[in-house]
Amino acid sequence: MMDWFMNELMRDWNIDRTSVIKLSLYLFAIHSHKRGSKQYDLWKVVRELEEMAPPDFPDYATFAD
Repeated sequence: MMDWFMNELMRDWNIDRTSVIKLSLYLFAIHSHKRGSKQYDLWKVVRELEEMAPPDFPDYATFAD
């Protein structure tokens, strides 16, 4: 599923894979900075991101599989 989303983003935005990854990391860095904590619980971050997702968006496990 992640590959499908990657290809959709590349096609829809007419950008390459590296740009998608850089934008993703930029968004994650912003999210991490807003949290203010230097210690991260991966599953807590996943839950926070899942809560930001629209209702029809897959959960992280489905997305990453």
